[in-house]
Amino acid sequence: MNTFLVKFLYLVILTAFATLFFVACNGEEAGEALTLQEENDEWHAERVETLKEDRGWLKLAGLYWLDDGEHSFGTDPESDIVLPEGSMIAHGGRIIVEGTDITLAPAEDGLFSISGEALTGSITFSSENPIEAEHGRLAFDFIERNGQIALRLYDQESYVYTGFRGIERFPADENFIVEATLIPHEEEITIPIINVVGMTEENDTPGILEFEIDGEKHSLWAISASEGERLFLIVADQTNRSTTFGGGRFLYVDNPGPNGTITVDFNKLYNPPCAFSDYTTCPLPPPENRLNVAIEAGEMRY
Repeated sequence: MNTFLVKFLYLVILTAFATLFFVACNGEEAGEALTLQEENDEWHAERVETLKEDRGWLKLAGLYWLDDGEHSFGTDPESDIVLPEGSMIAHGGRIIVEGTDITLAPAEDGLFSISGEALTGSITFSSENPIEAEHGRLAFDFIERNGQIALRLYDQESYVYTGFRGIERFPADENFIVEATLIPHEEEITIPIINVVGMTEENDTPGILEFEIDGEKHSLWAISASEGERLFLIVADQTNRSTTFGGGRFLYVDNPGPNGTITVDFNKLYNPPCAFSDYTTCPLPPPENRLNVAIEAGEMRY
């Protein structure tokens, strides 16, 4: 076989291998770009795991508003705060509220642990820097809403958790991934948000997101998220009447890039905690965020 033919065959084989490698690599990239449903499934699986955590929303088992004064707790039906049967002793102790100061006074040493350490005696703390206390299957934490203090109870045997069977979703749809532009407010303002217990809180808003769905323009007021790296959206749409939770759904999006645009993936719309539990203080969609369009994406009614 002459030298020219050998070189020619070598080049043919080399080109074939290069072509196959290129196709394989680009096929993988294309597959990744096209597996929107797989990416959404992965996100949703992580979301469900957070719901199942020790202090996940599926474990929430009580919300008790505390006025100034003493509040008894235990499994005794005469307690001010009646705990689930078998979860604690009948007379577990007292919670004392004095303004913004809260005292947890258990009836017995070691009844609670805080940060893994057994609590001896009582402990006093501020509602601005609350503790988390644990006893067996139960956990206490404390929240403040509009100057009112509440005890939030978590139970590892909550019927909501033990009866959880997953959340139905719409199939992932690329048509509900849109590019939005954040239109900043001319001055710093807040937007009043009503929650499910009837309280109104003022929330910082950096601006209004404007976007299109099926050629129609829509807008949502964005709320500054506590961590500062994302924006929070409380969204109502026409599906709330039938297939999704009536109190709207939540969505986080990244802060805008240098050109002011944000990718909004409505496939990641998720149910608020009040879709699972009666013991929440979920914010409701403001009038400005009630869309006149059916967003058939994200989580469905639980």
